[in-house]
Amino acid sequence: MFFEKKAIVTGGTRGIGYAIAKMLVENGCTVVITGRNKDTVESTASEIGAIPFVWDVSDIENCKEKFRECTKLLGGLDILVNNAGIFARRSEWNPEQLLKTTPEEWDSVMKTNAYSVFFMMQNAVNYMLENEIKGNILNVTSVVGEEPTYGAYGASKICATGLTKGWGKMFAPHGITINGIAPGPVATEMNGWHEGDSLSHSRIPYGRFAVIDEIAELAKYLLSDKAKMVCGETVILDGAYHIR
Repeated sequence: MFFEKKAIVTGGTRGIGYAIAKMLVENGCTVVITGRNKDTVESTASEIGAIPFVWDVSDIENCKEKFRECTKLLGGLDILVNNAGIFARRSEWNPEQLLKTTPEEWDSVMKTNAYSVFFMMQNAVNYMLENEIKGNILNVTSVVGEEPTYGAYGASKICATGLTKGWGKMFAPHGITINGIAPGPVATEMNGWHEGDSLSHSRIPYGRFAVIDEIAELAKYLLSDKAKMVCGETVILDGAYHIR
């Protein structure tokens, strides 16, 4: 499906990013995966047949240079998946902890989850326009971006969702398709789930966590030529979790 297409997947060493990167490779795409830990990036890339690239995407000052290195490794770029993300170190759903949030904690989350989305899209769109590529960008946001927010994580996901809508509309006339996926609770270590744990989830109407392969399957459609008329949308995958 993605034969000879070239992709960057940020945060591609585990969870959702891993599943999407693996799906792209299996469907004929040449993929660079990024991550902060050299050993993890290299071992994961070797496992799935991707190209490893050590990169902390929260380092905004070096974003343009790192992006250029990635496109050189790939020999081009057709697909960008902005997946890298972190939680706040304090629970923003706990009033006591929320009121102790520091500027450093806020900045850490926003740089990874929001700033990087903007500047990665900026670099990717510039590259696609300069090289007349009708490419695809997919932003992995969160269902919390669809709800009232309390702290840095929620704010960063609202930002990413809004950017997806705005950039999707702005660059659709150039044939660049920009969309998002907003997962609810997913069976990943980031959400406290570990291999062997039950998938059951009492607060999700469908009754269980989503799994990463379900998100990768949705990404497969949104990044394909079949979805070109889906522009600026963030598709929620959460078993009706967010519906109140």
